[in-house]
Amino acid sequence: MRIAIVAAVVALLGTLLFVFAANNQSASTLTKKLSIATIQSDVKTGAQLIDVRTPEEYNAGFIQGAINVPLASIQSGQLPTATKDKKIYLYCHSGNRAGQAKIILEQAGYTNVTNLGGIDDVVTLGGKQIK
Repeated sequence: MRIAIVAAVVALLGTLLFVFAANNQSASTLTKKLSIATIQSDVKTGAQLIDVRTPEEYNAGFIQGAINVPLASIQSGQLPTATKDKKIYLYCHSGNRAGQAKIILEQAGYTNVTNLGGIDDVVTLGGKQIK
C-alpha cells in the first residue's frame, strides 16, 4: 500500500513539474521562435503585450508597447481585453508570475498565450525598456 502511495505522489509531482516547465519556456527557446519585431507586429493586429508585475515595478521600467495587468488583478478576475483567440504575450521579473498568469488565462479559455519570461528576457529578444 505504501509503495502505491509513494508511486502516486511521485507521478503527481512529475506531472506538476512537466506542466510548470511547459508554461515557463526559457528565453533561449523563445529566441529561436520570436523577435520583438514579431511581437510588435502582432500587437498592431490586436495581440497584447502584458507586464504582470506590480504597478510599482512597471512604473520603474517596462517594455515599450506593454500594458500593465498585475498578476494579482488577473488572479482576482481582471482578464485581458483581447478576444480569447488573439495572441497574448506575458512577462514579469523572472518569468514565474507570467507563468502563473498563463495558466490562469488558459483555464479561462485563452488559447494563444505565451510566457516570454522576465523583462531581461524580453530585452534579449530586442524589446526596448522604457524607464
